[in-house]
Amino acid sequence: MKKGTKLYSVLKLKCPRCHIGNLFSNPGLFVFSRILEMPDKCPHCKQDFKLEPGFYTAALWISYPVVLLIFIPLILLGFSLDDLNSFFKYLYPVIIILAFVLQIPLMRIARAILLNMTIDYTKNGNFQ
Repeated sequence: MKKGTKLYSVLKLKCPRCHIGNLFSNPGLFVFSRILEMPDKCPHCKQDFKLEPGFYTAALWISYPVVLLIFIPLILLGFSLDDLNSFFKYLYPVIIILAFVLQIPLMRIARAILLNMTIDYTKNGNFQ
């Protein structure tokens, strides 16, 4: 993953403009406190993260298709098994646990994707 790419900014949860400042007050994908708390501006380049009221509600439109891409194949796999008893006994609980475990990283990544769709990387460091 190369610095300067959108993928770097999304997966590392870095500022889309400078790729140095953290998007969230509590960095990392798997956190359990202050899950969606973001600073108002990037600590490094001062890029505003509060672009407009309700901006991050659009992140729901990003996370929903990702959830579908992850869980529909798992559910189809479960229903394609010959013995549905084993699906509901073993695979279905795994899908439910996966849904809970991936919820926090997915919400954070959806916000990072949304910001990266709106803000471009500035390579030369001219942040004026």
